[in-house]
Amino acid sequence: MTGTETATTETKKRIFLNFFDHGCTGSHMSPGLWRDPNDRGKSKDSLEYWINLAKLAERGKISFIFLADSYNTHEVYGGTYEHMLRAGAHVSTLDPVTLVSAMAAVTKTVGFGITASTSYLTPFTLARTLTSLDHLTKGRVAWNVVTSWSKSTAKALGFDDVVPHDERYAVAQEYMDLMYKFWESSWGSDSAIWDRERRIAFDPERVKKVEHKAKYLKASTIGPLHPSPQRSPVIFQAGTSKSGKAFAAKHAEAVYIGGLVPAQTKGNVAEIRAAAAARGRDPNSLKFFLGISCILGKTIEEAQEKYNKAKDNCDIIGGLAQFSGYTGIDLSRFPVDEEFELTGAPGDDAVHSFLDNFGKAIGHTGAWTPRKLGEMMALGGFHPCPVGTPEMIADVFEKWIDEADIDGFNIAYINTPSSQEDVVDLLVPELVKRGRMWDNYDIEGGTLRENIYGEKGKTGLPEDHYGSKFKYPSNFEGDAMVEYKEQQRKEEATTEDNHSRK
Repeated sequence: MTGTETATTETKKRIFLNFFDHGCTGSHMSPGLWRDPNDRGKSKDSLEYWINLAKLAERGKISFIFLADSYNTHEVYGGTYEHMLRAGAHVSTLDPVTLVSAMAAVTKTVGFGITASTSYLTPFTLARTLTSLDHLTKGRVAWNVVTSWSKSTAKALGFDDVVPHDERYAVAQEYMDLMYKFWESSWGSDSAIWDRERRIAFDPERVKKVEHKAKYLKASTIGPLHPSPQRSPVIFQAGTSKSGKAFAAKHAEAVYIGGLVPAQTKGNVAEIRAAAAARGRDPNSLKFFLGISCILGKTIEEAQEKYNKAKDNCDIIGGLAQFSGYTGIDLSRFPVDEEFELTGAPGDDAVHSFLDNFGKAIGHTGAWTPRKLGEMMALGGFHPCPVGTPEMIADVFEKWIDEADIDGFNIAYINTPSSQEDVVDLLVPELVKRGRMWDNYDIEGGTLRENIYGEKGKTGLPEDHYGSKFKYPSNFEGDAMVEYKEQQRKEEATTEDNHSRK
């Protein structure tokens, strides 16, 4: 059975499971839950934490560990960082790149998704980093492409503010062209010859210089490293704005998507698949992963007890500060235990829309208070957080797969490592029993791309992917350079026309 099968009475679409984690030494999605004495999130600044997580993921045949990242924390709620510091969320964050080699050394197949920004990282440097990791992991790396929207991040990195949304995506589109040139265009697959008799390590006739100069970026160099097992890492992306969907349709092989109920997500999945098909891509080659948390128990009573414990530990103000950071709306002016009084002040309409959508999604018909919102943010946030037995949670997962046409889940923990252990020891066996998940990897010891597509030998970008146009020895310049040169030509023609009229 492959990941592209559709659900019928004879076959069932496979469910891919990924662990969602973050280098924050505390709780990422769940402010305050580090207060549980059994939580090990405080030990993320040790290799042991990540080594144990990787071993657990491989034992459970998890597809990959998705490593989120944030360069800075939020300072919107009350105009200060202090609430995030107290909550232990989005603060004191390890660089995810530093974690992968240690995890790869103790595993054979589980993949690693690494978040890195096109807004702030130099393309050549990032291309070298990801290719290095792809070599060292034998092809188990994905790149989660982000464009960085946080003003606090911009200020931390020396800028006054973020670049406007659509321009960030324009930069990202050109950035991808340059990355493909480094990965796909510069080195021939047989460029590393190590010929002792001829005294040639890398054949100069099989290495091509990258020349790129367009609107935002430029480079004149050969690619940073000889081809790695996947050449280009698996391309992951999140974002459902108009620009984000266009980016996904063109570049993404995997998409991290949100929604609290399938009906909220189904339309976005269908739209991106259709846009990919319009570009000549196989729409089923895009894999969609829903962000989710889940609280599992062998009985419903055990699961409810875990939920109640998490609810007691969650940091309400931290959850509100997280909401404020995500939305840019300072909620500190609202008393925590009083119903929201939205009177038309700046941001009130947006808060009302969020609360209305939340209420419809989760069936909440009562009054919204900041405490209720903060609690919700601390226990899943913008993602679902089902509570129940393995059978109940498996039902929820199947509903999402069948109704929203997603392919799997990025599972964020409530308590680490017990949440991940419950997934491996309770949920995975139930999904395997239902024929929804593998009992082993398709290609044990294979690349991440092979295991995502379920096809041995499929290590490189698919032929219908935009990045394949750059494959050596192609001289394809990329859409960004073509558009830039055409714009330059038009400007020069206009200038000449103005001069002739004078």
